[in-house]
Amino acid sequence: MGVRGECDLVEFCKDEDGIHLNGHRGTYSVFPVEYKKGKPKATKEDILQLVAQAICLEEMFCTEIPEGAIFYGETRHRENIVIDEDLKKEVRKMFEEMHQYYSRSYTPKVKFSKSCNACSLREVCVPKLGKKKSVKEYINNMLEDEV
Repeated sequence: MGVRGECDLVEFCKDEDGIHLNGHRGTYSVFPVEYKKGKPKATKEDILQLVAQAICLEEMFCTEIPEGAIFYGETRHRENIVIDEDLKKEVRKMFEEMHQYYSRSYTPKVKFSKSCNACSLREVCVPKLGKKKSVKEYINNMLEDEV
């Protein structure tokens, strides 16, 4: 898929139909778990992140991963997620689109929403920048603040 990242947690559970792990006896199933601070969202971004991790793990371990889980810290609840072909297709399509943007050196405009405030990439993405000023203005203001 042309991406890399880190999983929060991958559980390896003994399973007769599982995979062999180097240095361990028996066979194991692979079960990704994503940790989130908040609560479940009405949108699918958490699920799609988990599915992306599952696809990468499937490639790494040459196995099928039919489900994973998302643990929400605010509700202290672990939600099991079925990872089906429709979700995998959606993730692959998103990554394909991302790679097309990258090959064209195109950065899509970001639609600011209240979820941007809690995003770990907010400082890189700078969603409000596009509406307020040019990049040159932004850089000059940042440099002035440092002096």
